[in-house]
Amino acid sequence: MDISEYTDFFHDGSLIEIEHKNDKIELSMSSAEVDKTDLKEPIELSKSDRIMGKLHIEGVTSIKIGDNPLKKQLKKEYDGGQIFDFEIKNLTVTLAIQWVNYPLKPETNFFSVITIEGEKIYWENIPSLEYRKFQSKWTE
Repeated sequence: MDISEYTDFFHDGSLIEIEHKNDKIELSMSSAEVDKTDLKEPIELSKSDRIMGKLHIEGVTSIKIGDNPLKKQLKKEYDGGQIFDFEIKNLTVTLAIQWVNYPLKPETNFFSVITIEGEKIYWENIPSLEYRKFQSKWTE
């Protein structure tokens, strides 16, 4: 599925998890609530009417946080990330994220722009993803 047609739906959505192994990154993501009539093709939505799934980036050649190259593995360092902007252009993914921590962790209000270049980008739609796998991390 080509999710690049639907990146605008992810404004106010969530970056749920980041899995980075070798030259592959999986971003578990949820869009904001979607009206089915706004979809150009049939996409199965979650029970909460969101596009949910994983963005796969394979053959990662570059990762930047802002203008700074990241030399280590990309990981989620905060409890949650609200998506402000999401773009896919020419095998480059750009995400603008507002990061937050939940109590009992120290409060944070950190904004970053992540740019990832790769050789292959594709979307795995997982409407049943919800937050079950990740809820324990948010309630610790």
